[in-house]
Amino acid sequence: MSEYLHLGALKGIYMHPASYALGHIALRVSNLARARAFYVETLHFPAILEIPGRLLLNVHGIVIALLGDDPHTGQEDRFSPYRVGLDHLALAVPDPQELNTLLEYLQQAGVPNHGLEEDELTHARYISFYDPDGIAWELYATTRR
Repeated sequence: MSEYLHLGALKGIYMHPASYALGHIALRVSNLARARAFYVETLHFPAILEIPGRLLLNVHGIVIALLGDDPHTGQEDRFSPYRVGLDHLALAVPDPQELNTLLEYLQQAGVPNHGLEEDELTHARYISFYDPDGIAWELYATTRR
């Protein structure tokens, strides 16, 4: 028997995932202290809870858990957007003009990024940048120019 519950076998029980809010996102990192410095000190995401091997952050109302210091995670391992799973995370920037200030800040902080870019589909402007493990983030302008 499968370890998964087959919902189709239960008459009258339906799952409506579109009605559930995003609870949290968990990111595996290779070095929790280094990730903490990046997310808390550089990006200024407030820490909610810190316990050995885990750090919960408040990222504009979304909880992001950083999971690290695990013997199964190699210190040399790096994120790849080309593997199945997470491609990137994007933060909505309501004022496209603010992107210039954000880019200057990222560059002064030494955060790897691709400068100002334009989405080919929406023509919105954005900045893609990377955490110390190469996890891809975007600062994405939510209005068209």
